Amino acid sequence: MLRAVDIIARIAPGAVANYTQAFAAGDAALAERGIVTPLRMAHFLAQVLHETGGGTVLFESLRYTTPARLLQIFGAGNHSAAIRAEEAPGLLGNAPALAERVYGLGNPRKAAELGNTRPGDGYRYRGGGLLQTTGRGLYRRLSEQAGVDFEATPGLIVAPAFALAPALGAWAGGRLNEAADANDLHGITRAINGGANGLAERQALFERIWALIGGAASQQGESQQGEPQQGEPQQGARESGDIVWLQEALNRLGAAPTLRVDGTAGPATAAAIAAFQQQHAMTPDGIAGPQTLAALRHALAP
Repeated sequence: MLRAVDIIARIAPGAVANYTQAFAAGDAALAERGIVTPLRMAHFLAQVLHETGGGTVLFESLRYTTPARLLQIFGAGNHSAAIRAEEAPGLLGNAPALAERVYGLGNPRKAAELGNTRPGDGYRYRGGGLLQTTGRGLYRRLSEQAGVDFEATPGLIVAPAFALAPALGAWAGGRLNEAADANDLHGITRAINGGANGLAERQALFERIWALIGGAASQQGESQQGEPQQGEPQQGARESGDIVWLQEALNRLGAAPTLRVDGTAGPATAAAIAAFQQQHAMTPDGIAGPQTLAALRHALAP
């Protein structure tokens, strides 16, 4: 599987050095958090690249230039801040004031939710880093997890040496590897964003990354061992006919949701493979190599 830094170079060539340097040195940190399968890597990077605008955003800018756009994001019915039309002109181009109105003491319920207790916290702890961490409370919790005082020095959340730690802490805290194994992009988005904001864009990023790493991983398979049986996939599921057999087998064994039998090893098939592997005490990497195929044959046997 390609390294994360190489995937980012291909998918988001404009990513800033803070992030590319963090991923260049981050293979061990990703592995420690279990982001070692194509499906997990694709979901993690899709979320990261959406949250950071293709790796270009360090901190949420909050510099809106038109009242219509500001109200579309933070107006009544769109956000808990419920900014009124008459307020909008005074908040345009004034990021600190807008942040305080949206995330800080100007929005008491949201401020309490985010742990923003002091004047200026809304802007000081606005969205920052790979997963746009927001709020003093979350900066504090991630400080405790990572052993880095992001609360005292919020700028550290985008420093190359520390940028991965908050994102990986949030990913692990939300048990998002399990959601990735189930190919639950909507659930992952909800855990990270609190809703479904940008769901279509996140899906598009996931599909681009999966096209880059998923097919190659599926063809690589596990280390070769065991004797193939006639009429079943040999050396891992590679050809269209092999994948049809695989999809039919997974459906017979209760794949949920039921797979479309189309001979294409997409993310839904990988998720079903990973679910089968997990049920049978195997590494849930979503790759149908010889060990997985042998387990499938055994499960299908009368």
